[in-house]
Amino acid sequence: MPMGRRLNPDNEIRAFLAGKTPFFETETRWAEGTLPLRVRYYRSDERPPEQLVTSVRCLVLKDDSVLVLRNREGYHILPGGRLEAGETFERALHREVAEETGWTIETVSRLGFIHLKHLEPKPTGYRFPHPHFFQLVYAARASEHVPDSMRDDDYEASAAFVPIGDLESLGISEAELGFVKFIGEGT
Repeated sequence: MPMGRRLNPDNEIRAFLAGKTPFFETETRWAEGTLPLRVRYYRSDERPPEQLVTSVRCLVLKDDSVLVLRNREGYHILPGGRLEAGETFERALHREVAEETGWTIETVSRLGFIHLKHLEPKPTGYRFPHPHFFQLVYAARASEHVPDSMRDDDYEASAAFVPIGDLESLGISEAELGFVKFIGEGT
């Protein structure tokens, strides 16, 4: 292949996903129901095509507990968010976890990724990758609580550590619980 020529993005994604099986799959709608997506969750330490990674997520652990966040939509265990211009994945992870939870993290390791695929044509003015994009999922240990690092955006209402055995009673999604089980298996 001549230098500077890129693979077809669909072929690149197919090649990356070859031989990988999602442990959970669902469909959802973002942006007040206007963006239908197919969402597949994978356990893997491989990184998807870098140009298609839009955000990072983190399973934050402390002893035998997981950091649980509550917002207007319910409970979840994967704080994180979009990368800022020029930011590395790990730098974004540290910043996002601190902004959403007030916790610093250490002993970071890659746990898997989430593959999202838009199910409808690209909307006018949409500035993110389309139709495929990825979120990286990491695991980390909580280090220090620094409440002043939290961003006040009125979205995340609280963050607290909950024993792993109590997560199902909070209605944590099966997909997110899959990442917790992966940690429990020690692989």
